[in-house]
Amino acid sequence: MTRRSKPPAEVGKAPPGLLAGVRVLEFSHFLAGPYAGLILADLGADVVKLEDPDRPDEARTMGPHFVSGESLYFAALNWGKRSVGIRLGTPDGHQGLHDLLDWADVLVTNYRLSVLAKLGLDERALRSAHPRLVSCSVTGYGGTGPDTDRPGYDYTIQAAGAAMGLAGAPGGPPVKAGISYVDHAGGLAAALAVCAGLVSRGLTGRGSHLDLGLLDLQVSMLTYLAAWSLNAGFEPVPMSDSAHPSLVPAQNFQTADGWLAVFVGNDSMWRRLVKVLGEPGLDDPAYATREGRAIHRDPLVNRLKSVFLEDSAVEWARRLGRAGVASSPVNTIAGALADRQVRARGMITRSAHRAYGNYRHVIGPFPTLAAARPIGAPLLGEHTREVLVELGYDDVKLAELAGGGGWAG
Repeated sequence: MTRRSKPPAEVGKAPPGLLAGVRVLEFSHFLAGPYAGLILADLGADVVKLEDPDRPDEARTMGPHFVSGESLYFAALNWGKRSVGIRLGTPDGHQGLHDLLDWADVLVTNYRLSVLAKLGLDERALRSAHPRLVSCSVTGYGGTGPDTDRPGYDYTIQAAGAAMGLAGAPGGPPVKAGISYVDHAGGLAAALAVCAGLVSRGLTGRGSHLDLGLLDLQVSMLTYLAAWSLNAGFEPVPMSDSAHPSLVPAQNFQTADGWLAVFVGNDSMWRRLVKVLGEPGLDDPAYATREGRAIHRDPLVNRLKSVFLEDSAVEWARRLGRAGVASSPVNTIAGALADRQVRARGMITRSAHRAYGNYRHVIGPFPTLAAARPIGAPLLGEHTREVLVELGYDDVKLAELAGGGGWAG
């Protein structure tokens, strides 16, 4: 098949948004890569999810919850995208892959580098065949070093990058975060890197390869803890009630009906807290400074614990918030989704699909920039014909490709 030039952006179905006209090929599975694609789609890019029908994204079967037979896990991470199913091991499928790469501005992957190399999607091959392409590879350990092809998941990266060892109770077992925050942060970082790559291409006319390792990301997020360790030999340990290692009070407190998170970040906020609580002894000059509160952590925290037990978490958060003290009830997922600010920002929407109905989900992290496109997650290969026609395939070639088993749709 003759390689076809990229059609005008208007031919695609780019929705309104900051990234309208940008075409993204997402060859990813599970979470980090698909979340990057989701963010780019939410900002208006035309995101095409590429899957091999013989080895589709396993998230499509991820339980335990489904809507009319479709995984809600998959649906929550792939709305707003189109789906192309091509058997990459066939000659026609391999050619179709490169036609898609000619069509795309961006490629996002999160398969292991050895898998990508077998498909000709390694950095060197992409630079040679598709010099204007912005490619972003999200892997556990990055593209260089002894662990470059080591499998890595959010769970193990939290462990390797020290986050897991910092959570939990003193003396207790390590505890992972309640969500896959490394994968989600990886998707966000990948979307940022892609945008930087597009800016660079606009200036130079050349694409770039973006090597994103999740362990790099986790270690980067150690920031001040890493600086303390590297320069002062400080080794933080888990703290009771999720307390901050140096700021006091900055932790969870039990209330009459649940838990309250309080974070006093400076001395003026401490004075406001003291005024709200009205507790004798809290105005002691020994507590007036950040350093003093750290020195007297135990007696101070014990005083506060008894005070916060006197009312509900919601009522304390209301009173403290009104005084300009950072606090919040420790919510359940349902509680967070019902939060008035979450609702006011439009963070919850509903997507629909003609085959399996509609479902509710949260949107991307930039609600004021999101493109209005409540399209449900696609079925496998749902848009294959549509996209291949946009690439310039005629009916004869489509029939040949289908007859040879090269595509699904």
